[in-house]
Amino acid sequence: MQSNCSPETGQGPDCPICRLAGASRFAVARDRLFGIARGSFPLYRCAGCRTVFQHPMPGAAALGSYYPAEYWWSPRRRPGNVGLLSRLERIYREFVARDHVRFLRRCAAATAGRPTLLDIGCGSGTFLHLARQCGFEVCGMDVSAHAVLEAQQQYGLAVKQGEIGSLDWDGGRFDYISMFHVLEHLTDPRQALAYAGRLLKPGGSLIVQVPNAASIQAGCFGARWYGFDVPRHVMNFTPESLRLLFEQAGFHPRLVRRFSLRDNPAALASSIAIGLDPIGRRGRGKESSILVEGAFESLYFGLVLLCFAPSLLESLCGRGATLWAHATPAVAK
Repeated sequence: MQSNCSPETGQGPDCPICRLAGASRFAVARDRLFGIARGSFPLYRCAGCRTVFQHPMPGAAALGSYYPAEYWWSPRRRPGNVGLLSRLERIYREFVARDHVRFLRRCAAATAGRPTLLDIGCGSGTFLHLARQCGFEVCGMDVSAHAVLEAQQQYGLAVKQGEIGSLDWDGGRFDYISMFHVLEHLTDPRQALAYAGRLLKPGGSLIVQVPNAASIQAGCFGARWYGFDVPRHVMNFTPESLRLLFEQAGFHPRLVRRFSLRDNPAALASSIAIGLDPIGRRGRGKESSILVEGAFESLYFGLVLLCFAPSLLESLCGRGATLWAHATPAVAK
């Protein structure tokens, strides 16, 4: 989805969500996390729904080049690594991902039997693995062949590689479809919601999580906020714009300003010290010996713990770093 800017009037681009003309320049940002995307990237903010978006939008090839292989978590496989950091990472990731599973179970409380779940953008499969342990019949998909292979090898999951809209699930319509931190990466998020709507069973529902561009963290850090993750996050939502997007796609959303154990403290910690972020270090090729990496990760984990209280407080104020939505199709199929 491409916004347009009038060269004659100097008017800012149209908002890709509410279509309001004349978005204002928010910031010019760079790739702070990995440093692999050269140059700077203009961000604009809509005066209506407050969406923050890149303009011009990158093409598919350019956008794909912004992701290193290590963007998706996988165990370290370097000579001399005894596996301690990988085990600790896996324990931590599964601990915080259980928070996502608790939200899923709350949404599925009234569903009888063994609910079916498709996780779009499943990454290396930690969430699906835990959901399967809780009684869900799970499938997953991701654009990254690297991530899909990890999910298959680590957890034995039924995961496929493909772009949104490219896969037809045989026999497959699902009770629940989840998209955790997916929509902000898409130049056309409506296409993703339409695809999910086609794959839902009658009475099924969609669970979405995105960073909150109206959060206190976003206000404090501006374009340096980890949740914006320029240039990979091309569309950054507020409660108003996410609700509007769902309604445009034919869903009834129930938005929840909910604290995310996995994402809120980590977003604050990485905003403060981006150089300590473990995924960033791996993606930049900055890793060294296990002792050095252990020291860096201990510092980062300590910072995450220190960020727990302030990130929880901002959530209690209604302006937390994460937006959750549980949505159902507006028209029964």
